[in-house]
Amino acid sequence: MTQQQSTTVLIIGILTLLSLIPWAIALRRARVFGDWDLTSTLVLLIGVLANLPATVYTIVTGRAEHLDPLGDTVIGFPSWVNRIGSLANGLILLVCVLFVVGRLLVARARINVAPLIATVIVLALAASDALHGQPLWTPRQLTLLAALLAAAVARPGRSALLGGAAVVMVYTVLGGIESFVEPATVVRSCRGDNPCGELGILYAGVFTNENIFSLLVVASIPFVWLGLRGWVRVPLVCYLAFVAIATGSVLASVTAIAAVALLALLRPRLPDQPDPAPNAGVTPGRLLLGGTVVAGVTAVGLAVPLRPAHFGDLGLRAAIWDLAKEEWTRSPLLGYGSKAWSAKYQSGEIPAAVSPSLHNQWIDTLYAGGIVGLLLFAVLLAYLLFRGGTRGFPVAACVLLPVLLASVLERPWSFGISNSMTFALVAATLLPVQARARAGTSVRQHHHSKPRMMSDV
Repeated sequence: MTQQQSTTVLIIGILTLLSLIPWAIALRRARVFGDWDLTSTLVLLIGVLANLPATVYTIVTGRAEHLDPLGDTVIGFPSWVNRIGSLANGLILLVCVLFVVGRLLVARARINVAPLIATVIVLALAASDALHGQPLWTPRQLTLLAALLAAAVARPGRSALLGGAAVVMVYTVLGGIESFVEPATVVRSCRGDNPCGELGILYAGVFTNENIFSLLVVASIPFVWLGLRGWVRVPLVCYLAFVAIATGSVLASVTAIAAVALLALLRPRLPDQPDPAPNAGVTPGRLLLGGTVVAGVTAVGLAVPLRPAHFGDLGLRAAIWDLAKEEWTRSPLLGYGSKAWSAKYQSGEIPAAVSPSLHNQWIDTLYAGGIVGLLLFAVLLAYLLFRGGTRGFPVAACVLLPVLLASVLERPWSFGISNSMTFALVAATLLPVQARARAGTSVRQHHHSKPRMMSDV
């Protein structure tokens, strides 16, 4: 590490320690208002356990990286890390099953529609796997299914978003601590094909890859703003935006800045938050702004893989998109399943760097699930945007913007396996429904008069 890089890592570590102050205040307020519940715990456990193997590997080995003869990174972990992964995966599965049983038998929760739509996408991709000779179910595929079924009976609203915020708190704090303990572990080497970012480093925290870490951070910015209460949200979302920029990912930097800007412009409020003025609502201008931004980013995400030459030099991404489009025409309706693309790495058809996904949510879904999968994904997004009415639209737009913007060059949500971003998918499908409480009733009155749970609305 150079002196400049060491200084930057030290600054990140100091800012992380300072962030503990607003985090502590926010969590105390969550306890006072009764925001934290079993749904929050579910989202937190899904996020922490899914990333546990990579985190342990990074901390223990100090970011050991293996390259093949062509200079590409070799994917995969040692057997001891895979055993941790199997244990973590089993724990997530067990937690989700117990959560479903408890919610149905004890809480008698109502069913949430959005996670069921996501579940149908998972089932459609699994059916396509079977049609094309791939294994029908894998352990991580079953875990994803269990997580979405647990979300289907969870409590939508602030508690789920609070759980998502807790996930990013855990991993940014761990990265900050590691910045003091072993600074070289939290950064990756800059190379010609992967240059340093604006701050002169590629900050990956306790993750194996800065792109994986940056996706988790930018997707969680709306969770922090919406899940927490009070002024502490402002320094925390600014801190997360800084961390996203420090990762060196241009996409993450743009996404983080756009997410913070949209939050500031739309000022989304959850149904359990009183309006600042009587009869205040969402103005047509804010609805138009949110709709325009979401529609524009969605259009770009769809257009980039279809006409990559019009968007500059996209390197290897353009090549794999062309390959996927050519193959998709031979199975347009149901695609090839969730495992078909990654299987190409094993057969030597694609390099390791692009084997996890097609690096664009839209074409990845189209390749795996065909037209059926893509339409189901569109239905999921539309349902999330409009389920909360005009009051809920700014909330949904702010939560979906980082996902849609990152979808241009990455695949934030996997419908094939549980991964580092499954917690974000679960939290996003648990956006609050439109409020039906009596006007003029304060949040604290709702809390002490035992209001209906959000899942019972």
